[in-house]
Amino acid sequence: MAVLRMLAHRGPRLITAHVTPASLIGNIRGADLFPGFARWYMKVVYNLADLVLSVSQATTAELEEIGVRSRILLTVNAIDERRIHLLSRQRKSLRQRFGWDDELVILGVGQIQARKGVEEFVACAGMLPHLRFVWVGGMPFGVLSDRRNELVRLCETAPENVRFTGLLPRDKVFEYYAASDVFFLPSKHETFGLATLEAATADLPLILSDLDCYQNWLQDAYVHGETVTDYVEAIRSMENAEWRAKWGEQASEVAARYGTRMLTHGLREAYSLAVRRSSSSQEPQRL
Repeated sequence: MAVLRMLAHRGPRLITAHVTPASLIGNIRGADLFPGFARWYMKVVYNLADLVLSVSQATTAELEEIGVRSRILLTVNAIDERRIHLLSRQRKSLRQRFGWDDELVILGVGQIQARKGVEEFVACAGMLPHLRFVWVGGMPFGVLSDRRNELVRLCETAPENVRFTGLLPRDKVFEYYAASDVFFLPSKHETFGLATLEAATADLPLILSDLDCYQNWLQDAYVHGETVTDYVEAIRSMENAEWRAKWGEQASEVAARYGTRMLTHGLREAYSLAVRRSSSSQEPQRL
């Protein structure tokens, strides 16, 4: 579909590189069996564009490694922060509606897939039964989801302190950010981490795996780990209210750089550049 649209379109062609070959592993069933095809297909698609928007330095490096020759512009993700900030003022009523009372709520947001670290999320919940763990997200690829049966079973047999909400509309997801206490996502691969940015915008302290993309934009504004033991220790530290506030403030300060103004400026710059490159490519060659 993407190839057909790119071939049929006669104006400027922009495409955002949210998906790379590495992001398919642990996402789509069988992706690890045909890595060469995924690399070839994405190279073809991205090379049809006048401009490829890369969401992180790590993504740029991966695009260049697979042979993308189109102009790549680093335009990191940004969000409209106003809705999240508005909901944050309703935190108390949201928690009452969710029935959370005074519990410490650990939130994960993402597709239910091994790549996102859902197994580690559940394992940590099992070791911290006095805390509430909530995972927002589902399996949008259905039967094509990698390890689907195994992950469905994981959700069905998870400890009592874990809840899976399934797929939710964006506004509902924002309510969970506003009402939670800690954001925890032990993901094994991200191109940027949009859910992490949304959580940081809601002033949540961040516990993450130490990925290159996080290092690029979050720098030292998050707590990171590699193993379940690391994550459990980090989550336990967040039971201290002052510690949570410290890390939440650091995450919020970084998130403030990726709001509406940056989003508008970045898209305008990208479109203008794509128009220039499209016009240049369509000029007749002089003999």
